Amino acid sequence: MKRICLFANILAVLAVAAQLTGCLESDDPYTAGFDFMKPVNVRTNVYANTSTDSLIMLSQGPWQITADTPDARWCTIDLMTGEGFAIYALGVHFEQNTTGQQRLVQFTVTDTNHPDKAYASWQYLQYATRGDGSFGSAALVRGIRSSDKWEVSISYDAKSRPVQMNVKSPEGTSEQYRMAYNENSATLSLTTADGTLTGAMDNGYQTDRLVGAGDTIGYAPQYYSNGMEMPISDAFSYVASRLKRTQAFAYLIDGKNLNPDNEHTADSLIYLSRWKHEAKPQTVEHYKLQYGTTDNRYQTVDVNQLLLGMDECEPLQLISMFRLCRSTSIVTRATSATGTIDVATELNADRSVRRIVVSDSRKGTEVTYDFEY
Repeated sequence: MKRICLFANILAVLAVAAQLTGCLESDDPYTAGFDFMKPVNVRTNVYANTSTDSLIMLSQGPWQITADTPDARWCTIDLMTGEGFAIYALGVHFEQNTTGQQRLVQFTVTDTNHPDKAYASWQYLQYATRGDGSFGSAALVRGIRSSDKWEVSISYDAKSRPVQMNVKSPEGTSEQYRMAYNENSATLSLTTADGTLTGAMDNGYQTDRLVGAGDTIGYAPQYYSNGMEMPISDAFSYVASRLKRTQAFAYLIDGKNLNPDNEHTADSLIYLSRWKHEAKPQTVEHYKLQYGTTDNRYQTVDVNQLLLGMDECEPLQLISMFRLCRSTSIVTRATSATGTIDVATELNADRSVRRIVVSDSRKGTEVTYDFEY
């Protein structure tokens, strides 16, 4: 918590402050009230694994903060009382939400000398899902082994964020991905053998785009044939442009609500793979997707990313570093002009995925993926 002297900072604060509620009539013979630099809206939304936020407030009189909701223990503020004629920067802390439901807390700050005249209220809404789209209680997938000899290992930090992933091919070659989350600068960095990519990070520890010296990974707009941009409510693309290979995944959403806790599935997928320096053919496939009743949010990884096999899987989508790509149900069938891909799923007692079997009629293959927790 920081208490900042009023006189040097008041003009700058008042220029950008957003007053939530509470004021006095102009003919009152005393000064009271509150102005906020943060939060800037009455409600702040956070994710199931968001750990901190901040409250920056100018108080013109002595004050006290109280919780207006019965169960506010999951959200705490560094200081609940203070003096007037000062600016306070207070830390706000959240427990991880493992309830499976959204939860809301409301606070009110009151001028203790004039409680009926000067007060301001604000709220924190915590989603049931983490920033990656999994439930706050979702099991952490630490390993995936396939019958065609691929191996994936994943490590997490205390906030259920992936910090390292290793992908080992059947030939024995390995790729390592290391993730770092700088909450002070709100940046996310990804380090691979080819270098480091960085991007701006939101309070769900997600980014829209990662950029490095030779790589760019992230969301991209869709375009109609006449070059006009398609609204993100209908479709969007995820593009991983790396030094060796470009992969693009175009998802048709068809007006579904992509708010964090809403159920949504992509109606179809267009997949493109282009190698830049190797003599491998370009791949372009159009798939119509069907889903069952199995929820895809009870484990940290996005099971649907294994639909096309590990060789075509984009690893950052597998660990849901770009949550919009994650449909909330598991695909049961993908149909293209060249055949069908069928997926059978087995679950653990906690509804996380234990095993999936992917049968591809186009290739005449059947691959089993076993998940370790």
